Amino acid sequence: DMSYGRLSAAEKYCCPHLDDSNVASTMDPETGTVKGWEGLCTHVRNEVFYRMGMNDQEIVALLCGGHVYGRCHPNASGYAGPWVENPTEFSNEYAADMIEDEWTLVGHGDTWLDAQGSAELRPAPGNRQFVNQVHGKVDDKPPNQMMLLSDMILAWDPSFRMYLEVYAEDEAQLKNDFGITFKKLTELGCGF
Repeated sequence: DMSYGRLSAAEKYCCPHLDDSNVASTMDPETGTVKGWEGLCTHVRNEVFYRMGMNDQEIVALLCGGHVYGRCHPNASGYAGPWVENPTEFSNEYAADMIEDEWTLVGHGDTWLDAQGSAELRPAPGNRQFVNQVHGKVDDKPPNQMMLLSDMILAWDPSFRMYLEVYAEDEAQLKNDFGITFKKLTELGCGF
């Protein structure tokens, strides 16, 4: 038997204590970040991208350029929803929205999303993700969007954030840097 889908292995580096029954308790009220996010940041840097020869600017360019396309499907990855409003067009919306929008950490048990017309953003049982919806706020409701914990580290880590801010303001710079970095990625020839 083969099991398809993305395993949330990276989360074990970040938050082994995350619990669907009380998702809000995993947030640091002073910083608005998930407790232990630094471990996930180290994993993304050192175990994923640095070993491919990428630097922080290239990591941010790849995620900002790549996550404007498509969406997550709970039956395939366990996560749910699009990263951006228009997931078939290149833009800097991922970077801009990550900085400008209000993000709420949710789990599968957050049924309030259903009542607000955002059921598509509920991840599969056992998974957590950020959504751009706020419990009880239905006026001026933005289009349904999500971010993974591994996306949010771009906003929380100072080195990543400085590049995120550049791309949020300058779509042409993102397009240029993403093109160069994506080419580098596809030509690596890494034997994994």
